[in-house]
Amino acid sequence: MTRTLTDAHLAMLTDKERASLEQARSIASWMDDKIKIGGFGVGLDGILGLIPVLGDLVSAAVGLYHAKLAMDLKLGSGTLAEIVMNLILDFAVGSIPLIGDLADFAYRSHRRNMKLIEKRLVQRLERPDANFRP
Repeated sequence: MTRTLTDAHLAMLTDKERASLEQARSIASWMDDKIKIGGFGVGLDGILGLIPVLGDLVSAAVGLYHAKLAMDLKLGSGTLAEIVMNLILDFAVGSIPLIGDLADFAYRSHRRNMKLIEKRLVQRLERPDANFRP
């Protein structure tokens, strides 16, 4: 069983699902690593995190798009819980002065959530007849 989302998997999705998945990938990129500084990819999550509490709150709110996508793709309550926990952890640690600012640049919760969505989507697509409950 493959764990990578392929073109064959994408072909099983509706146009709306493919568009939502692409939007979620774009959000993850912008939030975690789209901007290159000194050879390192940084994202809006780290930059927003420099604004105490509000920046981390905005980042977590943006991350809810991944939670909605997981629900729309019927990836199960376990997947949704993992996504929300990643966002909560990112928010909680990001709210700590100085340490949280560094963590915002390193943890990359949006990328983690995108990888989780793709992994669980592959599992769901490869087992269409099973009750999916990860």
